[in-house]
Amino acid sequence: MTLYTHLPLEDVMAEKNDTEVKYKDTPSGTVVLQKNEDGAWIVQRLVSPDPNDYLQDEYQPGSSWGRDE
Repeated sequence: MTLYTHLPLEDVMAEKNDTEVKYKDTPSGTVVLQKNEDGAWIVQRLVSPDPNDYLQDEYQPGSSWGRDE
């Protein structure tokens, strides 16, 4: 892909990450959590080799993480 822009490469490729993110281990994988405006941790992503983990409600993206932080 070619990108034609007058902006410096550092500005184009810069990642804006002003939200707090953390990773929590599960018995068979990892859950990526992000803090929302209210200070609650929300599941953003599940990384697991076990297909049954993706069926569990507590690991679904958008659900609140109520375990020990």
